[in-house]
Amino acid sequence: MPTLEKIINLSDLSTSTSVYNGIAEVCDPEDPEKVDYYVSYEAKVKAGIDFSAITIDVDQENKQVIISLPEVRLTDVIVDIASMDYIFFDDSANTSTVSEQAYKACEADVQAESQNQDQILELARQNAENAVLALVDPFVKQADAEYNVTFA
Repeated sequence: MPTLEKIINLSDLSTSTSVYNGIAEVCDPEDPEKVDYYVSYEAKVKAGIDFSAITIDVDQENKQVIISLPEVRLTDVIVDIASMDYIFFDDSANTSTVSEQAYKACEADVQAESQNQDQILELARQNAENAVLALVDPFVKQADAEYNVTFA
């Protein structure tokens, strides 16, 4: 089934998008124990797989095409800069560069928080399996209707 591997040998496949609302803490660079401000934000988190890392094995004896998916991971994080809202504890932190600094803090926050959200990754895995099955199963059935597609 090398033809199947060529068909699905693409790259990143984002299989789920979630909206995340968070609050990032930004500390004083000179005193990391002191919070300068909090920034609330909205972000979109995309999760999926590296499509090119999918492997396909054929079990002739049991008439199965076995697909192994790579680990699901975050593929993209997009913070909506227009959604950012600040609560300052230190007014001197409200400078012309506050948006840039806050944006980076929001990106780091959503990245860290989303990695711990099993539901995001599990949904992405289920969607990846469904997408790959929809691509592969018609070719398998056309080649030999007795074969079944399974995931390792």
